[in-house]
Amino acid sequence: MQPVTLAVLTVLTTGLAHFSATGFAQENAAEMQAADPYVLFDLRDDFVWNLTHYQILNPDEDVVRTLIAEADQGQMIFDMVLHDTVPPYCELRFDPTICDDRGTPVDWYSDLPQTICMDIPANVTFDHADRLKGAKYLCLEPRERLLLPESWQDRQSGAQTYLSQRIEPGAVTVRDDIATIDILVLDAINTPLSTLTPEGYGDAKTGMTEDEVRAAMIEPMTSTREGTEDAECYHLQLAGGPTGLGFMMVDSKLARISVYADEYDIATSLIRTGRAIQVGDTIDEVRAAYGDGLIEEEHEYDGPDGRYLTWWANDAKTSGIRFETGRDGTVTAIHAGTGSIARAESCY
Repeated sequence: MQPVTLAVLTVLTTGLAHFSATGFAQENAAEMQAADPYVLFDLRDDFVWNLTHYQILNPDEDVVRTLIAEADQGQMIFDMVLHDTVPPYCELRFDPTICDDRGTPVDWYSDLPQTICMDIPANVTFDHADRLKGAKYLCLEPRERLLLPESWQDRQSGAQTYLSQRIEPGAVTVRDDIATIDILVLDAINTPLSTLTPEGYGDAKTGMTEDEVRAAMIEPMTSTREGTEDAECYHLQLAGGPTGLGFMMVDSKLARISVYADEYDIATSLIRTGRAIQVGDTIDEVRAAYGDGLIEEEHEYDGPDGRYLTWWANDAKTSGIRFETGRDGTVTAIHAGTGSIARAESCY
């Protein structure tokens, strides 16, 4: 195994209130949080295929520590955010001594089981020396397939999903310099995700009719129109989540897609713009991603401490993206689409 470098990983402990209502029934979320440790892997960036396994680059120390500590200790929640395809190692970490070309991405169904490996940080090696026995790498070995969305086999590459799983990890076993934890997946729910841009959200593009939006999103949608056929403005929402995602229809066309912070829905917080900004990010991160083209204004309701940051994709200001930040300087909402992103109160 070649030395690796890492991706964005997040660990949430059992005391946190954030849990995905789309992953499991919301009424059971508090009980599950109290009973089960929770780990979230965001594998959309520095995550590669390395011939015999998938490989996390630059693993987060707390994530690895939690996985080792909870091995053979009962059930835990093991969530992942995934692309349907994974680039080869040489694409992200090109090394002329081992790479003759950058290779071809593979899909998740090509590797059975879907083995995931990562470096073990030095502090974790020291703290768990008795269990790791000098191992340098940790591999997670599902006993069967991960419960991935079947729709991936029929869609174009680049589709994303939030995979919320309850697992039962086995004991840590060590052979040579590799520590392995077997994983039994007990149940799982997939919440499809897409990238938010001024042009739309995934296959749903501004200018589409309601029927076209519904067809593009595939998943069932609910409407606020409630039978009023002549409503000038109304909203559509995916029935299965993310719960903070809404589609605004104006004059029968998709005009705006909005993401609102929802503390009970992890899937909402995982939606990113084309420049990798999501709710919860800081105002400085928005400025760094969108540069001098941002127009900053005082927030209508939060006063001078809250801001609107608007980036227009064209001089006519007919297409763009707007970020709302709260008094604490973090993003609370993102709006993308036509000039309607400048509406302070959506349809009103």
